[in-house]
Amino acid sequence: MELSFWRRFACWLAAFACATAMTCPASAAAVPKAAKPSAATDQCATAACHANLLGRKFMHGPAAQQKCTACHQYDEPREHRFKLASEQAKLCGDCHTMKHRTVVHEPVKQGRCTGCHDPHGSDHRAILRADPTKGLCLTCHKQDFAKKKFIHGPVNSGACILCHEPHSGWQPKLLTQTPEKLCTGCHSESVPKGELARHVHAPVKDGNCMACHDAHASDQRHQLRASAQELCASCHKEMAKVIAASHVVHGAVTEGQACMSCHAPHFSQLPKLQKAAQPQSCLACHDKPLQTKDGKPLTDFAVLLKDNPQQHGPIREGACTACHQPHAGDKFRLLTAAYPPEFYAPFKIENYDLCFKCHIPDLVLNKKGTGLTRFRDGDVNLHWLHVNREKGRTCRACHEVHASRNPFHIRDAVPFGDKGWMLETNYKQSASGGSCSPGCHDVKTYNRGDDIGAPKSMPGPVTQEDINVTTPARTTLAR
Repeated sequence: MELSFWRRFACWLAAFACATAMTCPASAAAVPKAAKPSAATDQCATAACHANLLGRKFMHGPAAQQKCTACHQYDEPREHRFKLASEQAKLCGDCHTMKHRTVVHEPVKQGRCTGCHDPHGSDHRAILRADPTKGLCLTCHKQDFAKKKFIHGPVNSGACILCHEPHSGWQPKLLTQTPEKLCTGCHSESVPKGELARHVHAPVKDGNCMACHDAHASDQRHQLRASAQELCASCHKEMAKVIAASHVVHGAVTEGQACMSCHAPHFSQLPKLQKAAQPQSCLACHDKPLQTKDGKPLTDFAVLLKDNPQQHGPIREGACTACHQPHAGDKFRLLTAAYPPEFYAPFKIENYDLCFKCHIPDLVLNKKGTGLTRFRDGDVNLHWLHVNREKGRTCRACHEVHASRNPFHIRDAVPFGDKGWMLETNYKQSASGGSCSPGCHDVKTYNRGDDIGAPKSMPGPVTQEDINVTTPARTTLAR
């Protein structure tokens, strides 16, 4: 009984397997490839043939309507062999009429429309062969802009046609407009207007933005073609020679933004394309304690000028460059002429060329005279007495060259010796003279023999309002 059951079960299982094999194809069996038609047909794209040409996001009109013979014609129907209906350039041009201008894109010139466009369909607008934001143009134009630090916005986003015509144009490099109009169409802030157009950088005036900027990408900020210093030196060759040959170079020329620390690159209402008038331009850096390359301290001039209202004429007039070279020179502290840096120095008139650009040399050359200076005892010229000796006192021994709290820029104290001991002057003024008692001698008094006293009003410190008005005529005060 049991054996009979298992025999019947085995027969049933065999019958089921046979029936399954007859009715169900094997899972590994391949779908047979459709044979090529051996006669002409108007059904080119089917599930079995050319299915990949349909269903793209952007379709060429004839392909979308399956009007294949608009572009293709049979060469041999029995072999299902085709050829283009006409030469490619003419074929595309029969429908797509383009105005060929003087500058023609190379693929267009060679009739290679399909170098950029897929003739059937694409997932990209204008049935382009690749994403224009991810390398279509770079398939031919091999520059790898992605390796640059600073990339122009249209380049970074693949919007090449924002600046370039894809087929033909009137401008070099297939630009859509003249370079000047093209750049200022986006960068309107670089167009000089009104008062700001008083002084315009030559490349801006000539509309030659590319003289300084790379249109695509650069390793420099603002896509400059080179570092600011190198770029400026490429045109300002004489200044570059001065800087290269000088012993003392202004830090602003070589550090940070270099030339653009002080100069506007496009336009300014000030001469020399200065960003701001002096001393405000200088105070953009000298508003804090600084050091020279050899570690020597530089004064915080913002504090000095704020706390000392009796300011030297060039500072009041906004003319720091009356005494200092703005770029480079061979003199201590970038001075424009000789001036002794020491407390003591033998007297030589040529050592004071800087001072006597404004002040009269007779202040130190004439031993006596009542009309020379108010720093005299009777008719004895005390300037002459201090300076004209082997161990003469230089101007800086008594005067602060930038600003002071005292009339005639007299110092409260002066740095003395290598350690910079502050030697107090203890200067006091009287109606007909004054006195001082520094560490170098006892109390000394002088009396002119008159009662003129100090000027009732001395010029005040320079302010922003002073900077914004026309510079007054230079005034020289004789002490």
